[in-house]
Order: sequence, then structure tokens, then C-alpha cells
Amino acid sequence: MPPKGEFRFLDGIAPADAAFEATGHDLAEVFGAAARAVFAIIVDLEQVRTIVSRQVTLEAESQDELLYAWLSELVYLKDVHRELYSDFDVVIADGETLNLQATIRGDSVDNLTGLTLTDVKAITYHLLAIESTKSGLKATVVVDL
Repeated sequence: MPPKGEFRFLDGIAPADAAFEATGHDLAEVFGAAARAVFAIIVDLEQVRTIVSRQVTLEAESQDELLYAWLSELVYLKDVHRELYSDFDVVIADGETLNLQATIRGDSVDNLTGLTLTDVKAITYHLLAIESTKSGLKATVVVDL
């Protein structure tokens, strides 16, 4: 089944950074699309096999905070485990706080030698926002390269 949610890169937002919009019908789709966008900056996602799997659990007070925590956690896991991810199963529950449970899948950086494009150092708060659209939700994200 193809991934739900989409992303597109934005030009002219920040010259030393990369920016993108991620869309979806709900938060889980937007978060999955945003994760794919982050890793599409680093590598052609078609080249990333899904041979490693990790679980991610996060909690935040707001959608923006959860998105920032989610993408920052992915960058952290990338750096600590030397892995690149291409598949993201995200579930978000809304209660007193927002709770995210996700399974991420990818491959070792060592298996992708020569295929990487650039690196994402960090997620920024610059222009970070989630807003409603006619077809669902849209997130705007700027990352530090």
C-alpha cells in the first residue's frame, strides 16, 4: 500500500536550510509525510531497504510541539544508530496530551554509502506550523542542513 500524505519542498524560505510542506487527511498522515520529507533530503527513499525497525513513543501538549519532537527524535535516532528511515507507521491519540506511537523502518548508513545527498542536522522552529486546509492538514517545516 503506498504511503499516505504528501510532501513538497519549498524554495526561497531559508538559503542555508531546506523547507517543505507535508499534507495529509489527519495528523498521522502529515507526520508520516514530514518524516519522509526529512529523509528524502538525505537520500533517495527508493534506495532505503526496510531491514531495521524501531519503536518511537512521544507525548506533547500541542500539535506543533509533537511534530517538532517527532522529527527531532528521528534526526537523533539517525545520528545515534547511523540509520536512515523510509517507512513510518504513525498513530496519534488525542487525550489530555497528544500521544504518538510509531514504528519506523530503514537501513544502516553503511549499506547506503555513496547514495546520500546531504545531511539534516536539526529541525528548527522557524515557520513551524500545522494548519487546517480544505482537504485535511498541512505542516510547514524548516530543517537545518
